[in-house]
Amino acid sequence: MALLNVLTYVLIGSAFGFVVLLAAFQYVQRKNRQNGHAEMYKTYLDYVGSGRSKRIRQYNHFLQQSYQAYMRVPLLRAYIVRVRKRLQSIHSYDEFSMRRETMKIVFVTLAIVSLFILTLLFMNKDLTFMFMIALTALVMNGMLIDAFVNRVENRLLVQLKSVMDDVRHSYQQHGMIEEALHDASEASTHEASLHAKKVYEILVAAEPEKQLQSYYQAAPNRFLKAFAGISYLVKEFGDKTVEDGSLYLSNMSKLTGEINLELLKRTKLSYLLKGLTAIAIAPILFTKPIELWAKNNFPIMEQFYGSKFGFFFKIVIFAVILLSYILLKKLQDQQEGIYQANVRKILWEQKLLQLRPIEWLVLRIMPAKRTTAHFRIRTLLKDANAGTPLEWHYLHRMVLATSLFAIMLSSFHTMHSITIRNILTAPTQNETMFGQLSADELAKAKELTDFDTRIIHRLEGIDPEQLPERIMQEVYTDNPQAGNSSQFLTAVDRIEGKMRVLQSEYFKWYELVLALGMGYIGYLIPFWILLFQKKIRYIDMQNEVEQFHTIIAMLCQIDRMSVDIILEWMERFSTIFREPLHRAVLDFESGAEQALETLKQNAPFVPLARTIDKLILSVERIPIREAFDDLEHERNYNFEKRKQDYERMIETKSEWGRIIGFAPMAALTFIYLVLPFIYMSFEQMGAYYQQLNQL
Repeated sequence: MALLNVLTYVLIGSAFGFVVLLAAFQYVQRKNRQNGHAEMYKTYLDYVGSGRSKRIRQYNHFLQQSYQAYMRVPLLRAYIVRVRKRLQSIHSYDEFSMRRETMKIVFVTLAIVSLFILTLLFMNKDLTFMFMIALTALVMNGMLIDAFVNRVENRLLVQLKSVMDDVRHSYQQHGMIEEALHDASEASTHEASLHAKKVYEILVAAEPEKQLQSYYQAAPNRFLKAFAGISYLVKEFGDKTVEDGSLYLSNMSKLTGEINLELLKRTKLSYLLKGLTAIAIAPILFTKPIELWAKNNFPIMEQFYGSKFGFFFKIVIFAVILLSYILLKKLQDQQEGIYQANVRKILWEQKLLQLRPIEWLVLRIMPAKRTTAHFRIRTLLKDANAGTPLEWHYLHRMVLATSLFAIMLSSFHTMHSITIRNILTAPTQNETMFGQLSADELAKAKELTDFDTRIIHRLEGIDPEQLPERIMQEVYTDNPQAGNSSQFLTAVDRIEGKMRVLQSEYFKWYELVLALGMGYIGYLIPFWILLFQKKIRYIDMQNEVEQFHTIIAMLCQIDRMSVDIILEWMERFSTIFREPLHRAVLDFESGAEQALETLKQNAPFVPLARTIDKLILSVERIPIREAFDDLEHERNYNFEKRKQDYERMIETKSEWGRIIGFAPMAALTFIYLVLPFIYMSFEQMGAYYQQLNQL
């Protein structure tokens, strides 16, 4: 019956939300027609009309109208813009396709999150539980968006392979790169064909190099950068015959191998980590059912869950869930091709740092420039590929420390309030009552509570030394017939015990120390996360250097290749070493060897340093092809080695993922069920022994 009520409320809430969205949609659609937007929809229908069924055309038309309608609703507009920006960072859609894909993700994520929130809210209306639901909904929303965006990324890589096969086939027929790219872009309707069309437009442009630099800034991954760059270089310097045949086709084969390796890594890692995030946040759903089950089967547990320790354990479990989600998100990070040294969009960090007191405090917390601590933390940010300025990192630490300090203070205050409320309002169960109370026993227990509360209110502010005598007077005043009976003495002892507990429920000095300690832990958490991310990224650093070798092996075969061009290509394909490589490119003209030596100091990674040494030799001493002649001979070995490195990386991440993913469930089972049951069992056993000794 309860389940039926929950389902009924969920359906009513979902229907109400759907009606509101539909009404807004119809209203804005009418306004759009009045403002002349109907012509745009007609253009879109003509755009998607050919080769598609009527149902698909109607569905796409609905998505386009929905985008135009909901962009006029303030809250929905912000959410749609957020999803759109995520898609823009990985894909070069046309405007209609961008709107279609954006609305697909928006509708699915909002539907799932809304159903999740409504279901849990009707299950439990506790204030703490509602707060946990709100944060869990935010986490779940981010998880869903990441899942859909990663799916789009993988789909783009698969389609890119197909487009490159079309380019290869057409190039073998015509022998002209422009014609091959044009034919490939016209032969497919995939999104990846848009990139082939863009590369074709770059090659036939009046200033192709400038257009190419712009495309490098917008390309969603390193493979498309390589595809565009190799096509431009071969067109500029000409194709030639190597051991494997055409240089251009040979490089396309190597690039296809890189794409295959990336897809295998993504697929296997996604398979092994699939569902761990859902498992990590699932204990939120089971806290209330476990609590109800324990109360129904072991009535003594109701005292624990209603106490301040039960509230504290809820906070601990939620903290474990939130930390596990953050670490799993770092493990599942697939944004290797995206690097932002300077984030241009306005974020809350920028707004806070515009406040003079906060800026002053952050600058005082940060280590001074040209110090060892400053250099170490900047190096850690680079190695972890955090992509945030140093000021933002310390702002995050300060905000998290302040938040945890405030949360701990409010938690201690809430725990004291819970204890006071239980003493004044909870049914008083004496030592002879065990198990589930009957209706008569519950009524008597409430009468005892009301009696005790009246006396406690009368004795507020009394001197503790006079407490026993005053309690006896008040109890005798309310019940003069009791005299010195055992019931009278029991009531006095019970009320005195309650008042002693009430007098001890105040903010204590060690609670302030614990809050400060938790704030300090919050200050260290972003630093620990960077260390964790660096440990995971160490394998990625090795893989990035191996990718440099693959790129250099392709570039060495091109005539008139120079060290500065190779450095520029390394910068384009870099994520972790992007900043030192960018500085080396800027300083190259003022002194090639000095710039490369500085690069070795700024990126102290041994495999990369060996590659830089070969570039130093190639500046004036020997040709580039001779300096890297071992790369082509060892390409197969290096490729197999990278596969093994990927296997080890995937195995390491999967092991960490399983530990982190199941940690919240283990914490829920042990902290919220087993440990309280053991504690309350010992308490009950002590009461039994006390009763036996009194017999």
